[in-house]
Amino acid sequence: MSHSTADAELILATPAQQAERWGHHFAQWGAGYERSLFLRREAALAESEFGRSQLKLWLWVEPNGQVLASCETYAGNAWYCDDVGRTSIEPLQAVASVLVVPELRGQGHAAAMMAALSVELRALGTTVSTLFSDVGPNLYRKAGYLLHPARETALAVSGPHAMPAGAVELGLGDLADVLARDREELGAWVGGSTAPALAEIVQVDRIAWFATRARYRAWARGTEPSPVLGVAVGDSFCLWTTDAAEPLLHVLAWRPRRPADADKMVQAALAHASDLGLRQVLFWDADRDTGLDPWRRAAVQPPGLHRARDTGLPMLAWLQKGRPMPLVWMGIERYTWC
Repeated sequence: MSHSTADAELILATPAQQAERWGHHFAQWGAGYERSLFLRREAALAESEFGRSQLKLWLWVEPNGQVLASCETYAGNAWYCDDVGRTSIEPLQAVASVLVVPELRGQGHAAAMMAALSVELRALGTTVSTLFSDVGPNLYRKAGYLLHPARETALAVSGPHAMPAGAVELGLGDLADVLARDREELGAWVGGSTAPALAEIVQVDRIAWFATRARYRAWARGTEPSPVLGVAVGDSFCLWTTDAAEPLLHVLAWRPRRPADADKMVQAALAHASDLGLRQVLFWDADRDTGLDPWRRAAVQPPGLHRARDTGLPMLAWLQKGRPMPLVWMGIERYTWC
């Protein structure tokens, strides 16, 4: 049955509509979960500090109330430097969980919803929107998103690995000071860029949100979750998550100061993955040196198999017309740099 998007509108989901939509999320993305555990996970994420203050679920609905599609947005902030060196902190909205139920696909609902969402976000004063597409760029290009080609570095976890001397494990309670310093260093880096640049600010409650997801993923695998979210080596640090359908450890943020620190952080990631029974450590786009920031020098990049990504492609929409779009972008979602 065909449904027209001509009279549809974008609305925020009520709690009841949100809970109903989680059932569709399970059907789409619940691999490896029992349904009840997945729904408990979604509720826990919505009730987290990050979920209550920064997460919204949007519905694309017909006048009769029929939900045609849905998506989520996550609020954040980013340092921005324009083409004459002026820096500012700008509001950012990340888009995720774009979903049209199977029987309604192919009728243009997702594209229409994304176009309406861009208008809504711009009206709210959002400067930039990001997303990671598993279905390719064409759908999102229509809404103004530009594809930033991504790469990844994969390290196999073979045999046991020991936590290296000097590596200090980081939990949630350790992150406030670490991320406050990182916020200032990101601002200094953006301010010194030679081209318009954007750097997403890593937030403690966003990392806590990742930790909640990782906790439920561990339970889905029948294992106990780990409170360790990364490591520090001196003034270097990295953060990671184990929330993936595959047994992987994903690096979220990578801040090496010295080659020796980078080596120890790689060994720490391998040791943590080994302890959890994971098979791979994954860095997104960790093999390109733009020459613009101190964490991307070739000497401080992880070794491993470098390959182009064909899923989870990072995309960015610049919503403030008349201001120069950033040419380089550092994001938190899987350590993206484009």
